[in-house]
Amino acid sequence: MKKVFIPIIIGLILFFSLGPSPKAPQLNRGVTWKNIPDSLPALAQYLQEKEAAFPQIKANNEAKIVWADSLHPQKTPIVFMYVHGFSASQMEGDPIHRSIAKTFGANLLLARVAGHGFVTSDSVLQHVTADDYFESVENQLALAKKMGDQVIVLATSFGGALSLALAARHPEIKALLLYSPCIAIADPAAVLMDNPWGLQIARKVVGGNYRDIPAQNADHDKYWNLHYRLEGAVELQNFLTHQMKKEVFEQVKCPVFMGYYYQDEAHQDPVVSVKAMKDMFPLLGTSASQKKEMAFPLSENHVITSTILAKRTDLPLQASIQFLKEVVHLP
Repeated sequence: MKKVFIPIIIGLILFFSLGPSPKAPQLNRGVTWKNIPDSLPALAQYLQEKEAAFPQIKANNEAKIVWADSLHPQKTPIVFMYVHGFSASQMEGDPIHRSIAKTFGANLLLARVAGHGFVTSDSVLQHVTADDYFESVENQLALAKKMGDQVIVLATSFGGALSLALAARHPEIKALLLYSPCIAIADPAAVLMDNPWGLQIARKVVGGNYRDIPAQNADHDKYWNLHYRLEGAVELQNFLTHQMKKEVFEQVKCPVFMGYYYQDEAHQDPVVSVKAMKDMFPLLGTSASQKKEMAFPLSENHVITSTILAKRTDLPLQASIQFLKEVVHLP
């Protein structure tokens, strides 16, 4: 009887291990936006033309430049680049990103991650890959460098994961400010999504091809994709699996601020893992004096940077400005 069952067991193991799964991201495309202009008016036009290639982008979800002086655009010593999270848009960071840039008289690039910000449809995030996600922020970093002498990256949630990988490969980034960075999804079962048959299992769990999130208010629906294909989430997990690890964290050498929602074990970020954030932080290559982590219990939301969702954004803003002044030594 044993001899009968052994081939069956081996066959089942092979069946599951050889099942469909996403290709591991290579992150080797580099900057694919060619001929990024040096002229600032031309730079703004260049970005507008890039975004115009996607007519399905919702109003105010597009990537955009906010000049420190809109009447007389010029390079600033520091330029801030904001990278939003999964299924979100640049409004996820409002008002914190604009307030920080204004405080330091800096230009601001509001990036858009590939596949995001589109009008609701049944194909949102269906065909985007982990490499696409990273390529889009690497391209926009190249554009941000034209806007100022040094780039500081602000990022929320999955934008934080993308930005850690970006900083590991681009030591010229002056500092990172991470808000609720998605080092791991809070639901431990999420790690199965990029395993063999992971997409098929996810479809069984949710009962279809889509993830649907109830809108918390009208602006939530305007600036987030609340109906999207599960393939996009599988590629998110694919990125986390291959990039949110010690070897990447150790390559980040710049100053890092990290903030997140946490009151106690029963009241904490329900979307991403606070434990994973705290496990990641000591692994950074940044010296202890150059990094700071803080919990913001009054935010009461995964998103601590936007008045659309968070109860309080003033405290993360104050802490960010203090960090930039005292640790990064911005004037």
